[in-house]
Amino acid sequence: MKMNRKKTDIDQRRHALLEMIRQVNGGHLDVEKVSELLDVSPVTLRRDLVVLQEQGRISRSYGKVSAVEHSMQSLPTAVSNVHARIAMSAAKHVSEGDIIFLNTSRTALQMLQYIDVPNVTVITNNVLAINAQHRNDLTLILTGGEVRYPKYAMVGDFAQRTLQSMMADKAFLGCSGLSVESGMTTENFAEVSINSLMLSQVKGEVFLLADHTKLSRDSNFISGPVTKISVLITDRSASTELLEQFRLSGVRVEPV
Repeated sequence: MKMNRKKTDIDQRRHALLEMIRQVNGGHLDVEKVSELLDVSPVTLRRDLVVLQEQGRISRSYGKVSAVEHSMQSLPTAVSNVHARIAMSAAKHVSEGDIIFLNTSRTALQMLQYIDVPNVTVITNNVLAINAQHRNDLTLILTGGEVRYPKYAMVGDFAQRTLQSMMADKAFLGCSGLSVESGMTTENFAEVSINSLMLSQVKGEVFLLADHTKLSRDSNFISGPVTKISVLITDRSASTELLEQFRLSGVRVEPV
């Protein structure tokens, strides 16, 4: 039983490492920072890198590292392109000097590489943000807290206290589901309080980043009502009737 648990922990750590490598996107991986985040020694982390390379999941050369995407993974490409378009559109709403909230949404995380205005501060509970590509003058603040898998979300009292001491100009959030009736919902109970705080601690607009598969779908736990959402950025596969329901609820809709 202990061996199974240990193997599960190793698999989860290597999966987290692979996600961070994808965010680096062919750049340099800060082994010291990543080892601290994953709570392992740099020696262990380097061993993980060797294993991932031997498995053909990453490539390493001249101090740089990239994830290897095999042909069998090409099926989700259209979905990835949708998320990239949503992330790019969301990034255009970031202004110079903004302080913004980002939750653990992968689409929201992609925004970091598309923000092209100076002196932006990002406050997030997403562990993977540490190795995401972004401008050199972007300031990244992690909430801290207990790290929960599989989303690598920082949650708990520590993360909540951090958010309670901060205000943001805008929030860019993802969700598991969004409906007019239930509002913004998530599959993870531990993230409800974090999402709710981001909704309440923002001074300006809340942008919800959700592809059409998330719309009119309810997950188990409610983060906030639809009235808290200022702008919904989604893709053009969303039905016209459904988008009109959100507009009638006071949400500005931006299909991309």
